[in-house]
Amino acid sequence: MGHVDLVIVGAGWHGLIMAKTYLEVNKEADVLILDYAESVGGTWAHERLYPGLKTNNLVGTYEFSDFPLVPEQYGIEIGQHIPGQVVYKYLCDFCDAYGLNDRIRLRTKVESAEMLPDGKWEISYSTGPTYAAVPVSNTSSPSKREEAQLTASKLVLATGLTSEPLIPPLPGREHFSGPIFHAKDFKARATELEGLRSVVVIGGNKSAWDVCYSASARFGAQAHMVMRRSGGGPSWVWPARMRGYIPSISAASATRLFTWLDPNPYGSFAWPIRALINRTWLGRKVSSLFWRHLDTKVTKFNTYDDDPGVSNLKPWSSTFWMGNSLSIHNYESSWFDLARSGRIAAHCAEVVSLSDSAVHLSDGTVIQADAVVCCTGWEARPSLQFFPEGLAPRLGLPGSLNGNRIAEMKARTEILHAAPVLRSQPVRRLPATLRPESMKLQRPLPELDGHKAVSTPYRLYRFVLPYDPAIVRMKNFAVVGAHITLHTAILGQAQALWITAFFQDKIPHLAHKSQKEADFEEIERETFYHTEYQRVRRPKETGGMGDRCPDLVFDSIPYVDLLLSDLNMSYLRKSSWYKEVTEPYRLCDYKGLVKEWQAQV
Repeated sequence: MGHVDLVIVGAGWHGLIMAKTYLEVNKEADVLILDYAESVGGTWAHERLYPGLKTNNLVGTYEFSDFPLVPEQYGIEIGQHIPGQVVYKYLCDFCDAYGLNDRIRLRTKVESAEMLPDGKWEISYSTGPTYAAVPVSNTSSPSKREEAQLTASKLVLATGLTSEPLIPPLPGREHFSGPIFHAKDFKARATELEGLRSVVVIGGNKSAWDVCYSASARFGAQAHMVMRRSGGGPSWVWPARMRGYIPSISAASATRLFTWLDPNPYGSFAWPIRALINRTWLGRKVSSLFWRHLDTKVTKFNTYDDDPGVSNLKPWSSTFWMGNSLSIHNYESSWFDLARSGRIAAHCAEVVSLSDSAVHLSDGTVIQADAVVCCTGWEARPSLQFFPEGLAPRLGLPGSLNGNRIAEMKARTEILHAAPVLRSQPVRRLPATLRPESMKLQRPLPELDGHKAVSTPYRLYRFVLPYDPAIVRMKNFAVVGAHITLHTAILGQAQALWITAFFQDKIPHLAHKSQKEADFEEIERETFYHTEYQRVRRPKETGGMGDRCPDLVFDSIPYVDLLLSDLNMSYLRKSSWYKEVTEPYRLCDYKGLVKEWQAQV
């Protein structure tokens, strides 16, 4: 059985930047990256690049600070959304540049991780055929896989949130004559839609919009987008560019001036101004004008109220409650023109059952269908098992039922006191056809009465570290990338550096010499405060993911501020106060972050 210093599970954005950062600080370390896919990239792995896939980000906003994506090298231009194939090639080049290829084992699925008494990890994994593109109806397990073990001093989970597809129960699917598959397998199975007349797409998220566009614009099929009434509804679809002082949602959410209008608790910059805006009646009025302006701007641009073909696609709640279920209109032609012409039809109903060639909805609609694509999201918990039994909750991983309700309720009380705007529950305004239900108030959190079983979210300090004192002392485990954000690279870099510093015992308030019991009490309090804040701020009833993981939009940069503050690094990285407040933060603002940290420790 071999031994390595660090095992990273996952070869996507976060796994790769974690390896690069750790090796930059520990040049002689033996680091191994394990991933069950056929290629690197995670969501952007070659086998997952379905037709038309592009980033929500523009060129220059989706790259690592120390390894710029030069447009000319990839045949793209400034102002473009980046094609998936370019992202994949860029990540391959990143691996080449930093010598990561020899440290990556693909087609390797980590089955379990056991923490041994001395704090080391015994990793059990299997190698062989890929797990990709397994049909929904195929319940057989992959064959001819070889099992092996190794030990590691440290383990970082970088599996992200798009590893294990979440497949809804589809009664009668065994009778359906056409293909049924998850969006994860769209690249491998897209050609099965060629020549079909009607495709049903279940879901209203970004991938659902992409699949509907491909089915209609590329293959000429009639696409039906089916969204549950009980779900979060259709995504906010932002124009790639907007006129006025808000050029794009990505730029706005990275600009400090606009982050002040979000009641997030992260970071300390301009705290008096943020408190004035979010804790006073007048400040909240100003903030509400901003969010209403965003609502109106996008609604008018997409003509939600002007055309019956797109009325069912109007989001059900304000942009204030919007998380990263948002989408960017980065298509070659107008998605909404397809809806106006009837080539894409939106339905707000539950799927009741499937028959030979039809999908039956709860409102009585029967859709003749030749294929069903499930754009239904992902399992919240990691796919590997942890031992000894009961270790997973101590690691802050989701899935345990009825957690520490006292700590949750205490945190929720503090949150609502600090951010009064969150006391007002979000209102879902459903389409006119469902108007009798439109004014029901949805609870932003599950009942916390101690009786109803509720799954816990990722419960991690700073969203990367278990708060369990024993785990903190051992400094042998962390999670990177267990969040969703428009600013993937900025957050990933900061998290990777924070984790590396933690493993080196270089975070002052977590260092061995400062670990008093009072510190651990504060770590636990902050963990519950920050994770419960996400549950309140991004409720699932509005399409948010806060009940499962951090869902960061306008709170992304303040969160990075918090991580850099822990490292005693400057988070104010602009050349003047005016630029600090009014200019969007860009990846170049964080160039050389690792060397900057090394110079001061």
